[in-house]
Amino acid sequence: MGQEQSVVEGVEAPSSSRVGSTPPRSPIKRAETALNTRIQPHTNRVTKKRSKRSRRDTSERKTIIVDGIPISFRRERLVSLPPLETEPEKTAMSIMKPVVGKLPLTDECLHYDDVSEVPQNLQKYFHQRYSIFKFYDYDIRLTNDAWFGVTPEPLASRLANDLPSHLYSTPRRTTIVDLFGGAGGNTIAFALSEKWEHVISIERDASTLACAQHNAEVYGVSEYITFIHGDCLDFLDRLKHHPETLDPSLREKCDMSKTVLFASPPWGGVDYKEQDVFDLSTMEPYNLEVLHKSCSPMEHALYLPRTSDLRQIAKLAPEGERIEVVQYCMEGASKAMVALIPEATPELT
Repeated sequence: MGQEQSVVEGVEAPSSSRVGSTPPRSPIKRAETALNTRIQPHTNRVTKKRSKRSRRDTSERKTIIVDGIPISFRRERLVSLPPLETEPEKTAMSIMKPVVGKLPLTDECLHYDDVSEVPQNLQKYFHQRYSIFKFYDYDIRLTNDAWFGVTPEPLASRLANDLPSHLYSTPRRTTIVDLFGGAGGNTIAFALSEKWEHVISIERDASTLACAQHNAEVYGVSEYITFIHGDCLDFLDRLKHHPETLDPSLREKCDMSKTVLFASPPWGGVDYKEQDVFDLSTMEPYNLEVLHKSCSPMEHALYLPRTSDLRQIAKLAPEGERIEVVQYCMEGASKAMVALIPEATPELT
């Protein structure tokens, strides 16, 4: 048995065996069982499934004697080949639908009653809470992140009244889509203006969207707003290129020739307050080029930092058109600017 043990340790991955005579089977079975336990699982798998494609440089044939029985072994070097590439499975896009009912308020949907409850970095916003939402005390809910992005109510109301709608525009505009709905500041103002047949608000964070629905109820306009839980750029791509993947109710409301888009994106990136002229290409996660390309060719309004580079905005004007830019101020201080970009007329070929 000492000889058998040394033979087993000297063999790495036998692929075949050949017995020269017909002895009792039990010693051979013992030897084969011991040898098979030394075979690496993946080597064994490759040998079985890819024997013809994976063998390379066969060498080192030897004959050994086990209990007087000659057994021939061959050791092979195996080169693992990469798996065969297969076509990615093509799956149909799911249907984007409006939110049915109300999303539940989560632990992130907060209402602060006293400044002592408020995180340090939000306290200045809490002191301005009645400018942000006039009815804040009626249980307005915000996530901590939403405090940074809510448009103050007086500004949101003025902006909603300024945007052209079907009341005095040609062609008629009947739908406004708030692409970055957030906690509902602008969306609620659009609904309160009574200028639109359809107000649609898109928000990808469930807790923030739950706040928006709750706040719209506080202001009594929730039934006039269609909420979508999803990504606004995905919505725009579907609207322009895959309308069949939108719920029929959304396709009906969002006729591209009758829809105005409103985008109040996160400004992110380099702190705009530290720049005399803010470079709109540094906005994160969506810069000016991405926003404009996603919204075109529809008419759209971009809510941007007050120090935005006007030269960058001017380049967005369609051929033969001009862009209107409005600076919005509160209490004598500029808060933001809004660029109104007209619908791009398809070029004649």
